[in-house]
Amino acid sequence: MQYVSGVARAGVGLLSAVLIGACGSPAVAVRSPHVSANQQAPSPSLPPCLSATATGCDKSKIHIGGNGSSGCRGTGTSAITASPIAVEDIAFIQPMGLMAGGHVTPIDHGYFYVKGAMATPSVQAPVYSPLDGNISTVTRSARGTGSSAYDDYAITIEATCTFRVRFSNLVRFAGSLGTTIGQLQGNETKNPNYSVKAGELIGYTGLPTAYGIDVWVENDDLSLPGFINPAQYTAAETWKTHMADLFDYTREPLKSQLLALLERDASPRWGKIDYDIDGRLVGNWFLVGSGGYRGLHPMVEGYWVGHLAVVYDGNDPGQVDMSFGNYQGVAQQFAVIGSLPDPATVAQSTGLVKYELGQIQSYSATTGAAWDAKTFLPHMRVRAAGGVLGTVLVQLVGERSLKVEIFPGKSAAAVAGFDSSALLYER
Repeated sequence: MQYVSGVARAGVGLLSAVLIGACGSPAVAVRSPHVSANQQAPSPSLPPCLSATATGCDKSKIHIGGNGSSGCRGTGTSAITASPIAVEDIAFIQPMGLMAGGHVTPIDHGYFYVKGAMATPSVQAPVYSPLDGNISTVTRSARGTGSSAYDDYAITIEATCTFRVRFSNLVRFAGSLGTTIGQLQGNETKNPNYSVKAGELIGYTGLPTAYGIDVWVENDDLSLPGFINPAQYTAAETWKTHMADLFDYTREPLKSQLLALLERDASPRWGKIDYDIDGRLVGNWFLVGSGGYRGLHPMVEGYWVGHLAVVYDGNDPGQVDMSFGNYQGVAQQFAVIGSLPDPATVAQSTGLVKYELGQIQSYSATTGAAWDAKTFLPHMRVRAAGGVLGTVLVQLVGERSLKVEIFPGKSAAAVAGFDSSALLYER
């Protein structure tokens, strides 16, 4: 469960609210239906963990998803022939690779937002299986308390033992699946091994749970090349280096229909999460002694405090963003003013680099107007807004060693160089 700060992302509005967390009541948060092989003794009073890095939950109920379930069949990929949300119900689609709050490194799933959640009164939207397969895992997680309580249902659909799609942020299960599994209790997980067909109704999404569904596509036979140290990711999240492009498997005409609602214009259209280049600044970094991606205490909220990412914006790779696990005590993201120098060109020989930070603002490349975060915006671009919010100094002092210091509220001209507060990062 990862908290999201909207402080540095101007113009996000409802979008930030959509990336709502699975626990607590921060301004924004990110739900995550992840599965992992990392387990520990059960805690009956806690909801099941949906990722190895989730906190305040029961890790004994995490589904082992790396090699498929006991009910999976065969290997290889499969075609996605049905939209998980009816095309006419989709408000817009966001790619994987965004960053928000505790999602300090690029997010490994995309988002389908529904029009009904934006309406007054809100209307829930049906969710369908995108392919033929086996529903191996269903989970109901009870979130919030009192008048703020709601349910978050998650589902894993296996096409084969090596290829699967996962959704979270369902309000409930429905159709024949709902009848077969019955009503799940709060914080209950079942492994129904239910045979599902593409286009079959499996549930509903919308308020009060979320503004749409989170979508993961996993291919165990694919390994992303842009993680310098992939083992530190898979030790926490077994699927992390196997995230696949939704559109590589989606058949026409559905592929074109969905691409027409996707906010990212650049290729790859479903986004990118692996940016590391050895000996260069670009990519993910981890504070020395902080435990890497997993963190020192994965069961404690804030495992991401030692994370740092210097990458390209998930919607507009022409904009360089910096994402901090700890910026004045909270996780925050910023746009680099001017986006120069390109972090892919920054090496040891470059020496000290100063980046000025601004708010991340999404806008129309056609009109220049800021996005309302409620409706589809063709040709979305991202810029730094709000003036100089701070300056960060970075210097590669080794192939995989980075010196960093943040100066909130100061311009680059007001910062001469590192002082005793500088920190070392590694990867």
